[in-house]
Amino acid sequence: MKHYEGRCHCGNLSFDFETSVGLEQLGLRACQCSFCRAHNARAISDPKGTIHFSVRDPKLLSRYRMGLGITDLLICARCGVYVAALMEDRGTLLMTVNGNAFVPCLPSDVPVTPMNYGAENVDQRIARRRIRWTPVSVYKIG
Repeated sequence: MKHYEGRCHCGNLSFDFETSVGLEQLGLRACQCSFCRAHNARAISDPKGTIHFSVRDPKLLSRYRMGLGITDLLICARCGVYVAALMEDRGTLLMTVNGNAFVPCLPSDVPVTPMNYGAENVDQRIARRRIRWTPVSVYKIG
């Protein structure tokens, strides 16, 4: 497994992303919704990998829900960085992380595939995420 670390700017939200393949094989995705475009988010996940996610100060974890209302977008309330998206499915936490939060930063010229998920209904979105998103093995708050 390959390990990649990431965090928000102030370090309150952090993750360890373990992947079975290199980042270049997974590819970055750019959702075209207004939230992701405003944050210039570049999502990455590996269904065969795992994520350890930590929140140092729970009071500074901002959860934003929009659209279909099934996903928490995890944002640091102190520094404002969007770090990850989290969804629970059948008792399993699934996550995709923002490639812009990796430390060291990923180069800005890494290829990104634009994605448009606007036509999906709840069932379609959950089914896609079951196949694409990374299981969360540790979700530590505080």
